[in-house]
Amino acid sequence: MKILLLAIIAGFVLTGCDSANNMIDKAQEAANQKVESLQKKIESFNLESLNSELFNDAPALAALLTTTVNDALNADFSNVAEMETLKGRISNVYACLVEQSSDKTAQDIMQELLANMNNADVRQLIQSGVDAGKAKQCIL
Repeated sequence: MKILLLAIIAGFVLTGCDSANNMIDKAQEAANQKVESLQKKIESFNLESLNSELFNDAPALAALLTTTVNDALNADFSNVAEMETLKGRISNVYACLVEQSSDKTAQDIMQELLANMNNADVRQLIQSGVDAGKAKQCIL
């Protein structure tokens, strides 16, 4: 009787192991299919076209940013209209940077610019332009 009981228990255990092995095999097969699918997508991804699209207007944006910052450095801060114009230009440059790269990249560029700026008035103007640019569409 003990031998029969042990044989039945062993049969259940082996059946459970076989079922678990089948489930593991199915999961591994599904994972392999996902990896193959992802690898095909990566292989078909054209990095050159991304770079040309992403950085197509980078020289124009860099020139626009440089010109705007130079204008801010030479601006008359008592002229409210001039300050609003500069703020609008800065916000547009920021919006274009976000559109052409990413929010993080644009923030990093502007933070680097602000870190190297000695004039507190210009820093404040740039920061307010960046804040306004977060809710603005790029207009080149």
